[in-house]
Amino acid sequence: MSLFNELKRRNVFRVGLFYIVAAWVVVQVAETLLPVFDVPDATIRAIVLVLALGFPVAVVFAWIFELTPDGLKLDRNAKVDPEVKPQTAQKLNWATLIAAVLAIGLLVADRLMPESTPERPPEAAMDAAARSSEDATTIEAEVEAEINPASIAVLPFEDLSPTGDQQYFSDGIAEEILNVLARIDGLEVASRTSAFRFRDRRDVGIPGIASELEVRHVLEGSVRKAGDTIRVTAQLIDGETDKHLWSETYDRSLTAENVFAIQDEIASAIVAAFRGSIDVPSLASPQVGVQTESLDAYELFLQARPLYTARTEMDRADALLARAVELDPDFAGAWAIRAAIYMLDGEYGNLGLPRDEAVARVEAFAANALAADPRNALALAVLAFNREVEARAGRGEYDIDSIIQDLERAIELDPNNGSARNWLGISYGEVGALEAALEQFSRCVEDDPYYAPCAENTYDTLATMGRMDEALAAYLLALGSGAVTTQWVNFGLLAHFDMKAHFLFASNLPNYLPGWTRHDELWMAWKNLDADHSALVRDIRAFLAERGDNSDRYGGPALLLAPLGVTDQAIPLSVLGWGPGYGNYRQTEAFRGRIRALQIEDYWRKHGFPPQCRPIVSESGEDDFECD
Repeated sequence: MSLFNELKRRNVFRVGLFYIVAAWVVVQVAETLLPVFDVPDATIRAIVLVLALGFPVAVVFAWIFELTPDGLKLDRNAKVDPEVKPQTAQKLNWATLIAAVLAIGLLVADRLMPESTPERPPEAAMDAAARSSEDATTIEAEVEAEINPASIAVLPFEDLSPTGDQQYFSDGIAEEILNVLARIDGLEVASRTSAFRFRDRRDVGIPGIASELEVRHVLEGSVRKAGDTIRVTAQLIDGETDKHLWSETYDRSLTAENVFAIQDEIASAIVAAFRGSIDVPSLASPQVGVQTESLDAYELFLQARPLYTARTEMDRADALLARAVELDPDFAGAWAIRAAIYMLDGEYGNLGLPRDEAVARVEAFAANALAADPRNALALAVLAFNREVEARAGRGEYDIDSIIQDLERAIELDPNNGSARNWLGISYGEVGALEAALEQFSRCVEDDPYYAPCAENTYDTLATMGRMDEALAAYLLALGSGAVTTQWVNFGLLAHFDMKAHFLFASNLPNYLPGWTRHDELWMAWKNLDADHSALVRDIRAFLAERGDNSDRYGGPALLLAPLGVTDQAIPLSVLGWGPGYGNYRQTEAFRGRIRALQIEDYWRKHGFPPQCRPIVSESGEDDFECD
């Protein structure tokens, strides 16, 4: 009891209580204010640790010292009037009470404030995305636009074959008809991926489908293959009234010639139906054209094409197409897709060929396609973009101006070719023409909202241009609609909007840093790019080397490392290199090497420099450039 009384006399209990309450206030303030300034969580943990270690110090201090009217003195030397003791105790009581009220107030305010949800886009972001239609970056219109009467969606045809295993064939016929209609000026056609989403949603009804796709007309049909015969039924329906405008059934012997003839007759009948109901003078008779005389080759092509479009199972797609061109060596469409598959092997493929051998096949297969069809847009686009891929990897020098011209030519031949538009946008991004790049990506998304490469490049370009709210809205819409791949992530966008869970999940994906044990540290580095991250980069590179990973492969770890100060690797994709996080990279020899490899400086002097760069005269008196 004597010890207890002594502790009470020296106000040790009051000092201890005051310290605990005051420490609570400090922690509450730190948790509220420090995140606003992007202070790492470790700082808050350090504050809590220091305050905890300070408690015994405060208690010992209260035991040893006495607060007197003349200031602090050692207790054994302090001579204090007995009336002063209660006054000191009362001051400590009031200080503790005020601190407690303040702490409780902060706690209540924190509970009453609406919970922050940084991983959801702010309303401003979604509003900005909805208003961006004039910039060709429309995600969803705020006001439903008037439906164009000259518009149509082609639904996947039903497979009515006895074995029920011909859906790929039914889909292929519908897609061929769609592709022909899409090339007709004045006719608006919903993209394949948009229309084919309704394969298992027929319960919505034609008016509902037409409303969701924002078209006036819908073509639906069925295909029945039985033995050596084929029956194709098609019907054109007014999506507003749900009335049939035209229908027909075609019974033919099962040959490639008849399959193409049926497609041509259906497309022609649709055009005729439009001529009778709407005034669109530019509508002309379509031509499907015979692609191959081998029905077996055509069926293999129809199985492979959707795999290539989805950028999945590229090895299986190539195997199917290899069999197709064995059956018909003049099958231009099959050769062109094979060329594209080998060009994209480093990005999406798993063929496992050395790059030299892959490039040889790209060039040979594209040449075969053009020999059979000089106007094959995909083959032209592949040959052009392959030069860019090679220059990026330091395997040659190619003129970016001629690459852009060839890609533009491919789009003239086939305006709805999503691959060609995507590659043209990337090429514009290489030279820093971000507005032109965004125009191509956005047009591609307008034509096909579910084409992942264009959807991803759209939000990448918006983010690089600083239009972060629109980029976030586009990113979330792409996630919601499945228009994303696991090969590509915009980590800067996730860091900007504090989307930590998205960031950590993505950085663990097989294409980036699976097995790495310090993803939290990587996240904090991206939240503070201006700091020195050389030690972290060194550790990651050692980890990659031990794993035998090629860290500069397309869309791989280089994407994570470049903004952290890595300056000896090429940036995986064109538009990102012009973002604010890559300023250091633009000062490096790696960047200048890329400019030389694609002869971009010549392009700039002909067409104009991007905002980040300008022409100068070097110390030797030669024309040169510099970039911020």
